[in-house]
Amino acid sequence: MRTPTEATSQSRLLSLSAVIATSFGVGLLFGIGYPLTALTFELWRQPNWMTGLASAVPALGVLLALPLVPRLVATFGPVLAMVLGCLVSALGFLALYVLQSPWAWIVIRFAMSAGLAVPWLAGETWINSVSKDDTRGRVIAAYAIAFFLGFLFGPVILQLVGLTGPLPFLSAAVAIILAVVPIVLARKLAPPFEHDGTHNMLAAMRLAPTAMAGGFVAGIAEITCLSLIPNVGLASGLQQAQALSLVSIMTAGGIILQVPFGWLADKVPRVPLMVAIATAFVLTSLVLPLALTIPLASSVLVFALGGLVLAFYTLSLAIIGERVPAGALAAANVAFLVMYQLGAIVGPIIAGLAMTASPVAGFVGTIAGLVVVCIAGVAYLERTRKI
Repeated sequence: MRTPTEATSQSRLLSLSAVIATSFGVGLLFGIGYPLTALTFELWRQPNWMTGLASAVPALGVLLALPLVPRLVATFGPVLAMVLGCLVSALGFLALYVLQSPWAWIVIRFAMSAGLAVPWLAGETWINSVSKDDTRGRVIAAYAIAFFLGFLFGPVILQLVGLTGPLPFLSAAVAIILAVVPIVLARKLAPPFEHDGTHNMLAAMRLAPTAMAGGFVAGIAEITCLSLIPNVGLASGLQQAQALSLVSIMTAGGIILQVPFGWLADKVPRVPLMVAIATAFVLTSLVLPLALTIPLASSVLVFALGGLVLAFYTLSLAIIGERVPAGALAAANVAFLVMYQLGAIVGPIIAGLAMTASPVAGFVGTIAGLVVVCIAGVAYLERTRKI
């Protein structure tokens, strides 16, 4: 007979496994959606600023939906709310196929991303609620790895089925429907979600300001790089298949390098580690224009950038779990994702405008400059932190 401790440990493992498995499907949706949109806009000969806007609009949809999500999850329960959010996104992909117009795509991507805000927030609150602090970094790294595995397979699917016709849209819709199966099976293991109005978003930000700044950095670096790196590759003289493969290589780096980063996050102070990773990101990005002219060097560099990009998110989320009490965790996750989405809006828009003048240099200057400014803010917030 199992002891209560063993049973609890097993339940925790099954609960974490379910939500991590669902994150794979959500990542697959993003992995299809971002490059599909960017490259389709390229085929439609849309200007770079329009492509940047289309890359930023999903973040705006999530941003505006986030304040409503805690009440929605508390009303319907985490599992049903996550299922409904995924259904909205699946229908959105079918609508993209029906309405082949740049402005229609922007509106639809906004709506379907608002739906994805539900499984995103609920999943991260679920992870931090169930994790223990001594293994939190590795658990969040596993969550990030599953998400990025999905992101990795997104461009692969596009390479197999192409950018036109119904297959890319049907593939994404089916994938997100299948993604909810694990959490439905594990519905009895979901942690309690309560909407406590005493813990509002601004108050939660003050509990972990460094993590909030880190979330902003993560949004800038992650969405700008993953959504626009194919366009940077094309501007550097790569063929479409080669440019699309940069997303897969970057995502593979995000997956594989989270193993050592997750381990480090449980062994060394997390904020100094974030500053070190930001420094490495800036230095690596500055070498990108040269590396893109050398096939092997470009693969190695883009691989490294992927690991550094995802580490911002992993570390920031771990800091929230470390510093925020359980009662304020849902509000803190809302605040964190708001900051992440703000970064995801600012980054692609500024990069898209900068790339209009110089596609490669504009991209590099945007991501390096914004990350330098934001990490300086992280260092300041940490130095003045009182809790």
